[in-house]
Amino acid sequence: MPKHIKKGVKLEHHLLKGILAALEEIAEIKRVKKVIPGRIYASDSRGFEIKVVRETLTGLKLLAKSNGSVQEIFLVVDKADRERVRREIERISEKWKKS
Repeated sequence: MPKHIKKGVKLEHHLLKGILAALEEIAEIKRVKKVIPGRIYASDSRGFEIKVVRETLTGLKLLAKSNGSVQEIFLVVDKADRERVRREIERISEKWKKS
């Protein structure tokens, strides 16, 4: 496994504070092939939240929000498994929410 991938999460770029544990849990979901953190943007968000926003050509796009920042997260998932993965993320995301 390449040195910049840890527990299924690509760690080549920066991550929002406190997001790594959630990404590692997403990487453990059956049928998730890769978790790729993307760009970080400034925002007026408060608390911590991860949600699925849309499908992409290769899987799903998630947004992770954490106190003043938003980060794109891309998942590589086969088309047949996307809805099941989406439901699983929605189910487990409640425990990640912080106010």
